[in-house]
Amino acid sequence: MSNGYYGLIYSFKYSGARIDATAGGGANYYSGDHYGKIIWTSVGTFEKGLQWYWNNGTKKEFNIYGKADYSLNEKLSVFGDLQYRFISYEMTGDDDDLKDLGQQHRYHFFNPKAGLFLTLNSNQDAYLSFSVANREPTRSDFKEAAGDINATPRQERLFDTELGYKLRGEKFSLSANGYYMLYDDQLVPTGELSNTGYSIMTNVKKSYRLGIEINAGIRPFNFFSWDIGLTASRNKITDFVEYYVDYNTSDWSEEYKSKSLGTVDIAYSPSLIGSSDMTFKILKNTEFHIISKYVGKQYFDNTMSSDRMMAIHHGNSILTAKTPDTAPMNAATEPTERSIPPLMITKVMPTAMMPRTETCRTMSMMLSRSRNTGRAAPGRTGEKAQASRKTRISPQ
Repeated sequence: MSNGYYGLIYSFKYSGARIDATAGGGANYYSGDHYGKIIWTSVGTFEKGLQWYWNNGTKKEFNIYGKADYSLNEKLSVFGDLQYRFISYEMTGDDDDLKDLGQQHRYHFFNPKAGLFLTLNSNQDAYLSFSVANREPTRSDFKEAAGDINATPRQERLFDTELGYKLRGEKFSLSANGYYMLYDDQLVPTGELSNTGYSIMTNVKKSYRLGIEINAGIRPFNFFSWDIGLTASRNKITDFVEYYVDYNTSDWSEEYKSKSLGTVDIAYSPSLIGSSDMTFKILKNTEFHIISKYVGKQYFDNTMSSDRMMAIHHGNSILTAKTPDTAPMNAATEPTERSIPPLMITKVMPTAMMPRTETCRTMSMMLSRSRNTGRAAPGRTGEKAQASRKTRISPQ
């Protein structure tokens, strides 16, 4: 691969007696060449380094936004956020199976958000928000669908409602965030993988994610603290239809069939995730962490078949963090060992393999305020197999 990325961002801020406002935007340009060269073969005679396929993907993006926070009184404020995004995709050339990838796509997105923020007292806050976010498919999504107009991925849209509460004390903290995320044409994993190991995605017309995130921390002693996180959720596709190919091995004929599965779990979306981090500061500049993680059962695809289920997984690890003393520096002094950044030494004590999980809230990065969901980062889209897949899973 050969990549080039260029961009700029800008913003203007205003602060008044009762209002804080920001306006800004950005533009970027990405171009990536994808190609393959023959480095060795046992069949035939080829020149070493012969380039046998090449394609280019170009993405251009422009966005502009404005947001404001207005205080109605000492306890209550309102906030709003408006964003416009333009995205342009262009692909040229052939894939490694010599399939033509040529295609163009344009998107115009308007993403609004509004909400209320309530200060109950110096230690307690609450908020309510509603937002709309749009997300475009990725290059890999388009690549998998090349040549099949019916499989071309569509943009997904999210309607997100959230209600939250935060409590802070001298030796403890607590936060809770409830969310209802209603999707139109959400891009979800099918359970199939490309020839390079990436998830292949498909649109589902109706789906939702409903859940609550709870984070708590206590520090009863100066040398000990304990942070806990828990996410409980329902992640469902409604009116799901599985499409598949039934092969007759006697005459190698094939028949396309479908089966209505009703409401099913979204692939790689466990309903329960938990984490715990106990920190001990016994020695000077040294921390010891005992970290535990729990991931509930989940499925490789959207059929909820027991044959494609990943059972409950949990894991523990011990981490030691050493922070060396730092000495004052000036322009006339050279860096010393005391100026070396903190050294992290980790020893893992596995009790089970942690699965690769998809983020249950794939649109979170598109929202104005990021959230720590406790889920792993989503695996991005696939790299091949639309034409060769034997089972095609898509919505009705």
